[in-house]
Amino acid sequence: MDYLSQVLFFFGAVGLFNSFILAMYLLLSKSYVKLDNRLFGFFLIILSIRVLKSLFYAFSTIEPIWFLQTGPAFFLLIGPALFNYVAVVGVFSTFWSRKWKIHLFVWVLAVCLMMVVMPFWNFRDLYKDILLPIINFQWLLYIMLSGLLVLKGIKRGKRLTLLENWLITLLLSNLILWICLSIIGFDYFITGSLVFSLLFYVIFLFFQFKKRLRSKVFPKNKGWKPVNIVPHSQKLLQQLQKIMEEQKLYADPKLKIADLADKVDATPHELSKFLNVYLNQSFTEFVNNYRIEEAKNLLLSSDNRYTIEAIGNLAGFNSKSAFYKAFKSRTGLTPAKFNR
Repeated sequence: MDYLSQVLFFFGAVGLFNSFILAMYLLLSKSYVKLDNRLFGFFLIILSIRVLKSLFYAFSTIEPIWFLQTGPAFFLLIGPALFNYVAVVGVFSTFWSRKWKIHLFVWVLAVCLMMVVMPFWNFRDLYKDILLPIINFQWLLYIMLSGLLVLKGIKRGKRLTLLENWLITLLLSNLILWICLSIIGFDYFITGSLVFSLLFYVIFLFFQFKKRLRSKVFPKNKGWKPVNIVPHSQKLLQQLQKIMEEQKLYADPKLKIADLADKVDATPHELSKFLNVYLNQSFTEFVNNYRIEEAKNLLLSSDNRYTIEAIGNLAGFNSKSAFYKAFKSRTGLTPAKFNR
């Protein structure tokens, strides 16, 4: 490569290198175990591989390179990964936020079948002339569907939330990348990796300097500590889960930590410390998780037999306002919208 090509390759590759590191960190770090962080890490690593391929195509002079010979089939995962992240983090659709595993599994299965039945090295012309345009259109379609989810969740007449602004920025960035990687000709393939690096660093540096906003978009496990769960703690967790599920103590709105501690033969202080250190939850959060899951089941199966307020009472909340506040905090939706 000449000097200019080396410079372009460096700037195209540097953003990819750092995006891989960030994606792996979100996927593997114990500080970011929340589902939305994991989903974004998965999306970012799939997108990074897509851009890396365009970088190899732009500068490779030797054929065949095994990385390029894997073909574009796995590009089919970019759109679904983006859609799953938007659906789960925004909870704009209860159906898609619950079915994301099935949705992703279907596309992973499709990719595996394509790579086995139609390997790229045997069907190069078919992929390049027919399948690649279809794959690129699928990505664009998922960008549009993700946008519709976000638009559906935006409340008219109200200021956009931080999460909505972030998702809009993410979708616009994807659209820009799609244009660079799908429309721009082969001679300018380097454009995609350069644009990716630029977008990555602009967004990355923004969140670096806006740590308060970063913590809301990519929340850490508060108070997480790298401690080992000893056998006694595992036994205690099993006891808690069994008691809460079988005896449904959460349905008692007057349930106190002393009541639950007595059931598992522990002191209130010991139970409180266990919940804080090992589950990263307060007693109220721990109990409310069960109450909200019970309320969700009742909302989905009640067939209008109960009012929403009655469902809150059955789930263990002592007031309508407490029910609404806890439910929306956990799901992003009010009980009424969840039931639609």
